[in-house]
Amino acid sequence: MQTLLILTTSIKTTRLKTKCMTNSVSSKNFDWLLFPIICLILTVGIFFIWSASSEKFLLKQLVWVFMGLTLFFTLLYFDYLSFAHYAYIIYTCVLFLLIMLLCLGGSVKGSQRWFSIGSFSLQPSEFMKITLVLTLARFLRYKKYGLGLFDIGISLFLTCIPMALIVKQPDLGTALVMVPILLSILYTAGIRLYQLVLFIACGLATSPFVWLFMLKPYQKLRVVGFLWPEKTADWGAGYHRLQSLIAIGSGGLFGAGWGNGTQNQMRFLPERHTDFIFAVIAEEWGFLRACCVLLLYIVFITCGIGIARSTREPCGRLIVVGLVTMFATQIVVNICMTLGIAPIVGITLPFISYGGSSLLTSFIALSIIFNVKMRSKIDLAAGSLHEIR
Repeated sequence: MQTLLILTTSIKTTRLKTKCMTNSVSSKNFDWLLFPIICLILTVGIFFIWSASSEKFLLKQLVWVFMGLTLFFTLLYFDYLSFAHYAYIIYTCVLFLLIMLLCLGGSVKGSQRWFSIGSFSLQPSEFMKITLVLTLARFLRYKKYGLGLFDIGISLFLTCIPMALIVKQPDLGTALVMVPILLSILYTAGIRLYQLVLFIACGLATSPFVWLFMLKPYQKLRVVGFLWPEKTADWGAGYHRLQSLIAIGSGGLFGAGWGNGTQNQMRFLPERHTDFIFAVIAEEWGFLRACCVLLLYIVFITCGIGIARSTREPCGRLIVVGLVTMFATQIVVNICMTLGIAPIVGITLPFISYGGSSLLTSFIALSIIFNVKMRSKIDLAAGSLHEIR
């Protein structure tokens, strides 16, 4: 009788484990609030790319949007844990692309960031951001009893290798996004406070090395121009910041009207369809409607945080935290850069700035976030399912 009871209990436990780990995918789990928000942001981006550039760029962006939406819905059919399962392989492949880029990539304005494919270009560093999130989430997913120095060291190593290659391109903006990603994932995985403080202190201690040996002269001028504008002898070092502030200031409350911004239409504002597109929005739409765009982003990030908080499976939670941090960092840095309260770095505004690699990366990240929300999993890993005696 006792043997039969033990056998029955074992079968029930196995069935419970199988049931709990089964995907629960339904259209009801699709985030019907977040998706329309993204569509609104995309629409704003398309109109202002049209205003800030030619119809050629507009048509290219529409092609990228179509490809991004196709990729978004396609990836929803795959379990996000399958992405994490192959994270190390994906990491190695993208790392290889970054190395090849430095050897074979085409140079545009002094930077080797893109592989040219016909009239389109591909930027591997954009995809490395998602790859890093998946890799760190895979490595740290079941560290329930705190992180050791080995875990922190390996996480730092996995982050620093692509960062060094990306800075070498040079692409300081994309490289800097990886730092908040690493910190947010370490914090969510359970790093202790003293470890976090020590980690940040070590990072600050290496900043002189980064300044002396890794930053290009024009990047140093941008930092100096931001911190001490009056000491910048080279007027060109502060040109981007100056023109952006003029564009935003001239917009006033209600803006000059779509397609009527002087800094934009007369081409005084550099990189107006990519890095400085928010300045175009502020000039032509004005302060009030620019704030509406910010509100859309705030709702987007809030929804992402809500998905992370409601996710019970640790790998999925770490993935969402890393991807939401990626989006939040890009939004904050890009907008602060155009407002003159952050140094000028090459970083795009998600779903609004022109750029195929940036847009595809954003859609892939968004699809994975939706993927986590649409699949309900219970954390049964690392021996959390106890035997019933």
